[in-house]
Amino acid sequence: MNILFVKQISILSLILGAILGIITLIPYIGLLSFLICIFAAGSLVIYYMQKIELLGEFDTKAWTIYGAISGFVCFIGFCILFVPLAALIGFFAKTSFYLGISIMFRLGFFLTIVMSFFIALIAGIMNGFGAMTTSYVLELLKNNNNLK
Repeated sequence: MNILFVKQISILSLILGAILGIITLIPYIGLLSFLICIFAAGSLVIYYMQKIELLGEFDTKAWTIYGAISGFVCFIGFCILFVPLAALIGFFAKTSFYLGISIMFRLGFFLTIVMSFFIALIAGIMNGFGAMTTSYVLELLKNNNNLK
């Protein structure tokens, strides 16, 4: 595992997580943005890095590890922006969806951090699986193009 790739993946994942955290505040687009953060962020980052030729050959094991790291970091970046902003909205609009986040924030800062960390672990696992699947599909497409 190359440390330079991990740093690049982490930076891109933090940026993507911050963007998704802001987009999730929009009421009707928020669920789609949240699901992308949980399930597909790792695949998107790894595929983007493959397209701009920062990664070498298709290696399913490496893509799985990079996808898991990307998913974890992306969700941490998501929580850094989304949770405080949603808590602020929940403080001002008591009948909104964000009231639950503000209640969680009021229960304790440590509890919020622990819950975010464990959900980030789950997001990392899901993104690792998604990156593995993406790697497998791209490898199949590459092999099919070589056969023709």
